[in-house]
Amino acid sequence: MSLTDAAYTFMSCFLALFPVLNPIGNGFIVNDFLKGLDDAQRKAIVKKITVNCLLIGLYSLIVGKLVLLLFNLATPVIQLAGGILICKTGFEWLSDPKTSATSEGKQAIDTIHLGSVEEKVFYPISFPICFGPGSISVVFTLMAMTPAKDGLPRMAINYVIIALVIAVLCGILHLVFSQGNRLLNRLDHSSSLIINKLVAFLTFCIGLQIIITGLSDIFHLSVF
Repeated sequence: MSLTDAAYTFMSCFLALFPVLNPIGNGFIVNDFLKGLDDAQRKAIVKKITVNCLLIGLYSLIVGKLVLLLFNLATPVIQLAGGILICKTGFEWLSDPKTSATSEGKQAIDTIHLGSVEEKVFYPISFPICFGPGSISVVFTLMAMTPAKDGLPRMAINYVIIALVIAVLCGILHLVFSQGNRLLNRLDHSSSLIINKLVAFLTFCIGLQIIITGLSDIFHLSVF
């Protein structure tokens, strides 16, 4: 795999996972939730959330291939289904001024009391608000982008790139959560909306390309 291919794979994985993981939208949710904590408490809670999300993502990446083999799922089918899911996410972000992940997370977060933060760090904050089933499904889809026929070295490189993307996104989560008061107060609604719409459009395009790739493999077409 050339450096250009690796960079393209990294950006594709990043843009596919970013809107589903939704660090900006979840930042607003978790920032409101952590308002009652002092700096030391916030730092400790944010560290636990970040570690949990990282472990969930890497575990999905490691176990995902076993799941695909267990249910005998073909790679093109995973690409097609995952591409549809990514397109659906991008389209929803383009058509809705508010992200669905934010509203769903808000409903879940309203049931959490400040005194029980420690008990709720993993569920529902880390899972499913920050790294939920949608994110895990996208990880499965990204794994299917490199079939076994491409060779073990290429698959290994692809897995490393996906793991790096998960780590980078968890780092962004950590930054937004730990510096929530400073960052989110400077980011007005218009700026947040522009960023979300741009990422949504790119996400829709990536999902569409994954769908086309899956269809071309199923029907043995030469598209690219």
